[in-house]
Amino acid sequence: MRTVRMTSNPLIWIGLAGVAPDDNPRAFDWQKKLHPFMVAIALLSLPAYMLDTALQHPDWHRVATGLDAAILVAFAAELVWMLRVSSFPAAYLAENWLNAVIVAGALAALLGAATEWVAVVRVMRVAVSGLVMIRALTGFRDLFTHRGAPALIGIAFLTLLCAGGMFYWIDPAIHSYWDGLWLAFTTGTTVGYGDVVPTTGASRAFAALMVLIGVSLMTLFTANVVAFFVGREETELRRELHQDIIRLRTEVARLLDAEELRIHRDLHREVRMLRAEVHALTEALAKRTEA
Repeated sequence: MRTVRMTSNPLIWIGLAGVAPDDNPRAFDWQKKLHPFMVAIALLSLPAYMLDTALQHPDWHRVATGLDAAILVAFAAELVWMLRVSSFPAAYLAENWLNAVIVAGALAALLGAATEWVAVVRVMRVAVSGLVMIRALTGFRDLFTHRGAPALIGIAFLTLLCAGGMFYWIDPAIHSYWDGLWLAFTTGTTVGYGDVVPTTGASRAFAALMVLIGVSLMTLFTANVVAFFVGREETELRRELHQDIIRLRTEVARLLDAEELRIHRDLHREVRMLRAEVHALTEALAKRTEA
């Protein structure tokens, strides 16, 4: 029975802690095996959303529903399997609650797809897509370090280009790709000048998703900048500490050498004194023998 938490993983707060450090090797092995597959499944949420909102056609709607079903089945199967292989299923579920939220949200969107709650379903789809993308991004842990800044800039640039095309595609009021690109930029950065705005339900829902993505990317980039300066300061402190240790070792070696030299000289002096005393005793004994 697990009684003590042995991890301080900050991803617990967003429900993406993964397998705990004190879990069994089999759980770690399965988490590593399933990770690439689950990232690929998570990325399906974007085409599912686009097909359902941008192309108002029953065939594309069925394709989007099929992708939703695939996401639901994959995340549900992963959650059930990991609960089975983990030595602490209750703790795993509590620390990875986002998986359960994704499954519940995908199920709600899938069940409501054929009802009159179309607006609610689209909002649910946006929410689930955002959560799934968060789950996918956490797989690239280098993004959360100061080395991930170039990758974040590239991701932001590609997201901006794709979002501009998406706005131009789904909103008839956007008359050019450049207007769509400008709308994507002002939406993702939460500036919102108001000169170009989304006018349809689909583009507004996509704008909400862009806000979530933009805020997330800006937050990650800000964290990377902070990590860069903190990491540089930590590197300088380590370098200074290393130099202090070298100086301390040199000083200790010098003191040891001086002490060793002093002991060596004292030993030589004592040996000479001992030899003088032995010589004096020898002469005294020789004189007494002669007498």
